[in-house]
Formats: sequence, structure tokens, C-alpha cells
Amino acid sequence: MSRSRIALFIFVAATVTGFYFAIQAHLNTAISPRLSWWRASGVNFTYYYLWALTTPLVVAMARRFRFESGRWATSLIAHAIASAILTAAQIIAGEAILTLLGIRYMHAFWSIVRFSFAANFQSSLPTYWLILFAYLAFDYYVKYRDRELRGAQLTAELSRAQLQALKMQLKPHFLFNTLNSISALMYTDVDAADTMLARLSDFLRLTLDRELDQEVTLHEELEFIRRYLEIEKVRFEDRLTVNVDVAADVEDARVPTLALQPLVENAIHHGIATRPDGGSIDIRAHRNRDALHISVADNGVGTHGEEHPRERIGLANTRARLECLYGADHQFSFSASPAGGFIVEMVIPFHETHPNADR
Repeated sequence: MSRSRIALFIFVAATVTGFYFAIQAHLNTAISPRLSWWRASGVNFTYYYLWALTTPLVVAMARRFRFESGRWATSLIAHAIASAILTAAQIIAGEAILTLLGIRYMHAFWSIVRFSFAANFQSSLPTYWLILFAYLAFDYYVKYRDRELRGAQLTAELSRAQLQALKMQLKPHFLFNTLNSISALMYTDVDAADTMLARLSDFLRLTLDRELDQEVTLHEELEFIRRYLEIEKVRFEDRLTVNVDVAADVEDARVPTLALQPLVENAIHHGIATRPDGGSIDIRAHRNRDALHISVADNGVGTHGEEHPRERIGLANTRARLECLYGADHQFSFSASPAGGFIVEMVIPFHETHPNADR
């Protein structure tokens, strides 16, 4: 909050308080003769505007003598002394102003001051403590909000760092597998290895030339998969079939960048590559209310009879990225496919808005 807004708030609070007590004094039938509105408002507005002016001093004392462990007794004594001094100063200054305004009689100034001390000191003293505790409450709220904001920023930075680390881990893994495939082809089909190397070069140029966001549209992710499959089809030729079944209403849905590539790569290298006759991969996506369902299934060698399939690096990376991006608002599972092979399924929140669109 800016200083001007704080000053305005203090002024309004003093005005409202002064007005409230002025009405009380004006309507108080126990006072005889009855106070005129001029005198009642003059006294109360003067006193509470003076407290408004001394608020910076109370705040300074609050900052200097905080109620913290090990020093609360010292702070309590300091504030008790300060409250008594400021209350006394406020009464003297208030009576001086009221005298100059003609509300008090000049010749009886000190008598009126003594009367004001006797009548008003005990009722005016708590004002110091009200201002003090109001400031402490506000200060606590601001610090609590700042801690929450810093915590959220740190969490976001940590998530970004984790996602970046996972991406950096994914790229060498992909390169290792692809270069290993090229190396194998060099002994059997040099032309195919050369074509695969050229397509890998194009694929890497596409990757490096653009700044990858945390999320892209499903259409963009599928285009990325198509480029990747162009590399793999050089090696597998007709032994690899890919079927894509994506509903038209989800093509603009946003998905994590490189979310499908490691799943397709796993299906090829751990499911289809070892089969002499190759196999097929089915990529499906559809919307169910506020959720986007995506699956990657193959008809490869499956789980080799394992009851609990091992989570390889591609699956582990994908699970970690979904956890960073969506927390508990996602599902990720993999298992043997009923038709043979292996299936990976993910369910993430459906949204089409870029996360930075409103910034």
C-alpha cells in the first residue's frame, strides 16, 4: 500500500472516530449545560486529528520495540512510557489548539489542562495501544502475504528448474537412442543411415530454433511426433505403422512439451524393435468434460510377463513433468495392453489458453 493511501486511511479513521465521539458528547444529557455541536466536534476532531499526526511516532516505536521472544518486557515498558508521554503531549497540544480556536478560555488554560488530564488521560491513553496493535496486525498481514508470495515464487522457480532439468535429461536420452540406431544402420544400409542422420539434423534444428514453452498445443506436439517418426521410419520402413486418432475438438488443447515423444520412443525401442515383423502404435486423444485423455499403445512384446513393469527414464520423466505442472490434477498409468503390447495413459486438465496469455 502506498504512503498516500495509508495517510488517507488514517485521516478517514480519525475523522470517523472524531465524528462518532462528537455526536456522543453533543447528545450526552449528563453534561450540563449541554455541549453545542461546535464545541463537541471541535474537541473530538482536534484530539483525534492529533492522534492521526502522532501515528508515525507510534509506528516508529512499534518498529523499534517489537514484541519478540527475549525482549517483550523491555518493549512493554518502552511502549508504556511512550503511550503516557504522547497522551500527555496530545492533551496539552489539543487544549492549546482549542484555546486558539476560542473553544477554551485563554485565562484559564492551565486549569483546563489539569482538568483534561483528570478527565481524559485514562480514556485517551488506550488510543496509543489501539494504533500500536492495528499497526502490528497490519505488519503481520503484510509479512504473511509476502512470505506466501515468495513461497509461491520459489515453488514456481523450483518447478521451472525441475522441468528444465527433465527436458535436458530427455534430449540426451533421445539422441543416444537415435545415434545408436544410426550406428547400427551403418553396417547394413549406409544410404538409410545417411538419410536418418539428415532427418535427425532437421529435427534438431526444428527443436533448437524455437523456444519451447512448458506447454504447446496437441497439434504442435503431434507435428513434433511426426518429425520424430520420420527418423524412425528410415530404420523400420514398413515394419512400423502409426495410427493417430485425435478428436477435432482437442487439437488446440495444451499439453506438456515433449510429453508424447518419450512415450512413442519407448513403444518403438522397447516394444516393437525386437519383433522381426515390427508392429503398430496407436495414439489417441479425446476430451471428457474438463479432462484431456491421451493414450499411447503398441502391440509389441509387452511387459515380458512382469507383474509390475519397470518405469524407464521416458516414463519417469513424463510422470515427473506432469507432477510439476499439474500436481494432483492429473493421472498417469502404464500397463500391459489387453490386446498385447503396452499402453500408457495420461489424464490432464483440459485448457486451450496459453499460461502467459494474460500477463
